[in-house]
This record gives sequence, C-alpha cells and structure tokens, in this order.
Amino acid sequence: MKKIKLSFLIGFMLLSYTEALTQVNDSVRNYIDSALNIMQTKALNGKGLDWEAIKVTAYQKAAIAKNTKEAFPALQYAFEQLKDYHGVVANADTFYRYPPPKDFSTALSPGIKEEFLKGNRIVTAVLPENIAYLRVPGMMVIDEAEVHKNANMLRDSLCMLLNEKPRGIIIDLRMNVGGNSAPMQSGIGPLFNASVLGYSVNRDGQISSEIRLKDGVTVDAEGNKTIAITTSCSASSTMPIAVLIGPSTVSSGEILAALLKAQPNVKLFGETTPGFCNATEGFYIMENKGYLLLSVSRIADATKHIYQEMLVEPHVYVKSDDNYVDLTADPTVKLALHWLGFTRE
Repeated sequence: MKKIKLSFLIGFMLLSYTEALTQVNDSVRNYIDSALNIMQTKALNGKGLDWEAIKVTAYQKAAIAKNTKEAFPALQYAFEQLKDYHGVVANADTFYRYPPPKDFSTALSPGIKEEFLKGNRIVTAVLPENIAYLRVPGMMVIDEAEVHKNANMLRDSLCMLLNEKPRGIIIDLRMNVGGNSAPMQSGIGPLFNASVLGYSVNRDGQISSEIRLKDGVTVDAEGNKTIAITTSCSASSTMPIAVLIGPSTVSSGEILAALLKAQPNVKLFGETTPGFCNATEGFYIMENKGYLLLSVSRIADATKHIYQEMLVEPHVYVKSDDNYVDLTADPTVKLALHWLGFTRE
C-alpha cells in the first residue's frame, strides 16, 4: 500500500512538473532555470530544500509570463524559500528582500536614530582616564579610490589616538551598518594580534578561505595587499579594547565585532546584533536580465568558532539609550569605561 502511494505521489509530481513546464515559454524557462540553479547550488540556505517542488511552483507562477520581467514573481517565490534576509533578488526595475528578523524602526533607540541623521562618519575622542574612543561606521564603498580613502581615514584616526598612549580604547560599532569589510579591517589593523583573523565557512561546514592581514592590511587569496595604507602605528597586544555593539551593528560590522571578540584583550558591551554575520556574493542571471545577492558562507573567528546563528552576543549586556550627545553619560560607554579603568596592560 505504501509503495502504491509513493508511486502515485511521484507520478503526480512528474505530471505537475510536465504540465507547468509546457506552459512556460523558452526564454522565461531558461531565466527561471538559471536563477534556481544559482540558488540551489550557491545559497547558504539552499541545501536540503525540495527544489523540484519549488521549480514546479515557480513555473506555475510564470505560466502567463511573456518575458523575464513578468516572470519576476516566480523568482521572488523561489528566493522566499531561502529565507535569506541578507540577500536580494532583482531585475531591471524590481527588487525583493526577505523580511529581516528584527524591526529596525522599533529596535533602535531615539538617541541613535538622531545620530544617524547627522551622517555616516568616523568619530574620535579621548575620554576620562585617558581612554581613547573610535567610532567605526559602515563603509558602503566599492570604487577602489573610495575604498583606499576610507581605510586611510580610519587608520589615520586610530593612529592619532594611539599617539596619545591611551590606557585602553573603545571601538564603537553600534552605528556600523556594514558594507565593505576591507577598509574597516585594514583601518584598525594595528589592533589585531594575529595575521589570521578568521575564516569563511561554506554551507557544508568546511573552511573555504582565510580572513588575513599582512602588516595590518587585508590581503587577497594570493597574499597581495588589497589596500595601500599610508600611515603606520602599533598597539600593544595587551591593551584592553572595549567593543560596543547593538541592533544596528549589521553585516560587516558584525563580522568585525566577531573577529575582535576572539582576542583575549577584548570585551564586548551592548546588545546582541541582528544576525547578518555572514558573507554574501552577487550573481547575474542570463546576461544581466536579473541579479541575485545571496548569503554564501558563515564566518568563523581565529579560534575557528563558527557563528552558526550569524549573530554576535556581547560579554556584558546593556540596554542602552545611546547618548551620543554626552558619551560619558551613555550607559554602554560608562560600563566600558569602568572595565577599562580597572584593566591594566
């Protein structure tokens, strides 16, 4: 009886697939097939899904589509099955993002919302007891000149602070919404104690590549420096570092926090990050007729601890009101200052 039911189910699936396939024109079918193949083989969350069933439904949603533009709902449906809130699916005039796990409109404090309105910027300060403060913002830059510019601005800011010989330093990532990791990691390169900061981990749980620095600068797979840093400085490997994180520490900001967290001289303060701590990769569909940005790998730190849940938790939880008008009155900064004040190199 079970064999009959199973045979019937398989036959029904094949019939549905054949019927759906015959209703879709060739260009639309190729478009869908190309996109679904990328999702199935590359997406971090693509493994283990019933792609035959997804394909049948996608074809059904594109049954009356006359072109790739009209077939977009089929791609959106398939993308929704990935539950990839870090990615995006798009064509020439439409895009879709899977809803994130956190409502940022309610998760962010009034203080940080107000500070965001002032623009994306690096901020430095020397706080009481000679504690340095450095805000590392998100860096949404791709152009090579802008990447170099951002990395050097951050490095110059760090070196200026280190020249004051601080007892410790606060790295504020609460307003770091992500972007390009290279200028961030290179900018604060002197704060890392080792050349290998972490690893990319594929969807099978295998280490696929290293996140590495050379002379405090990120390198590519061949070991070549990716950025030309013009300012050099050094920090003691025992200088205490307090890292501030929160609900708007996202993507590359989360990765930076995770890589720093592995060091014994680092302690994280604040709130748990929203869960975008993974690497993405972009794919064009059929000669730029569509685009997929997919989460493709997890991150592991220098100890090879894999961030399976893709979020970073603080050592010390603080529900902060994010007082950027007076940093010394900010609850998260105050706890960080207290720890730094009682920690010696």
